[in-house]
Amino acid sequence: MSGSGGRLNITSADLKQLREDLERRLEREQASSEVNAYLRDELLAANDRDVDAVNRHLDQIRDALGDRVEEFDRLLMGGSIAKHTYVEGFSDVDSIVVVGAEGEQRPPEEFREEFARILRGALSAGEVDDISVGRRAVTVKFRDGTEVQLLPAMQQGDAISISSAEGTQWQSGIRPQDFAIRLTDLNRAQAGMPVRTIKLAKEVLANSVPEDRRPSGYHVEALALDLLPAYEGPRTPKEMLTYLFRASSDRVLAPLPDVTGQSRNVDDGLGGAGSPERRSLSQRLGAIADTMEGARTLAAWKGLFGE
Repeated sequence: MSGSGGRLNITSADLKQLREDLERRLEREQASSEVNAYLRDELLAANDRDVDAVNRHLDQIRDALGDRVEEFDRLLMGGSIAKHTYVEGFSDVDSIVVVGAEGEQRPPEEFREEFARILRGALSAGEVDDISVGRRAVTVKFRDGTEVQLLPAMQQGDAISISSAEGTQWQSGIRPQDFAIRLTDLNRAQAGMPVRTIKLAKEVLANSVPEDRRPSGYHVEALALDLLPAYEGPRTPKEMLTYLFRASSDRVLAPLPDVTGQSRNVDDGLGGAGSPERRSLSQRLGAIADTMEGARTLAAWKGLFGE
């Protein structure tokens, strides 16, 4: 391509190729800009949806238990409400029902049965679908789709005792605040993007994966807390969300320790490293990452959100 006097001899074919390359780059940049604008709009919509309804239900529960449970101390917000990662469609509204030290004389199963009995009588039947007692918590399912889990607990210094996995004894040394503190620190260090990325990831999973096949809300949060500190790319919704799904597809193949001490691992239900359940979840998350990485239009991204 060089000519006399060191000048470049650019042919018409070269110019055409350069023009086509530039057009493709501009198209990709335009598409990326449109996707990021759409994801920011999704975040605004998610922030506006139904948090008021959740808080109203929690107030109803607090009033009912506070009036009727002798040892009742306070209701602590847990789950996604406390961490500002709540997304409609994910059953991850958890609350810790703290009872006074005198409650130690009673096993946690007695409190679970009492909570359920009181709530069945106090909450409006027109608002509640079901109230069930599990091995650790009482689950209240409201007709508007909100699902609240109530975990009996006792404060002991800066730690909390909750029900053991068997549900019959108190298990000490639980620190649910440790997770929230670490997530808050990470969110501050990365300009608020981790919490936004978590909310978008939950939105995608709620619209793309059946409920019985997707990770729990807490598992999504724990994956983000484990993986996002290593993220060094652009702090935009599209790029961080894609990274989280791609990295998670590998991370879920091995157990993820629970920093709160509530259980050994966040994802104990998936079995040991490399289990069939883990491989299946890895494939689902990887497929979503493939879609994100291969998407060339805004419409492809909207499909991930059920549009």
